[in-house]
Amino acid sequence: MSKIFKATDAATYVNEGVYTMYRLAGKDVGAKNFTTVMYDYAPNWSTKRRHTHDSRESIYIILEGLAKVHLNGEDHELGPGMVVYLSPGDMHGVTGSGPEGLKMIEVWAPQDPDVTYYEDGKVVE
Repeated sequence: MSKIFKATDAATYVNEGVYTMYRLAGKDVGAKNFTTVMYDYAPNWSTKRRHTHDSRESIYIILEGLAKVHLNGEDHELGPGMVVYLSPGDMHGVTGSGPEGLKMIEVWAPQDPDVTYYEDGKVVE
């Protein structure tokens, strides 16, 4: 079922003090093969947590602000218009935001969760 709606009217998940995630496309809105979300990160947020996916491919699109992104052992600072492609098995994560926060889109497929989280090189829940 096709839809037209404002991104901020989508179903949300709030990770208090970190981000609000707007679920733009996924199983809950009828998409069968991919998920799309928009994140609105709080200013000056940071974490040491990274993660991997066994079969998922993802893309990050930075819309506003500064993204601190970890990718396979390297840290990057990315601004508006920058894109990150993530292949299965990549150690990655958004590890921080700048003073104005961060707004970004993430698209991934397949939809099913397959994530392992790491902090300081150790698996965490």
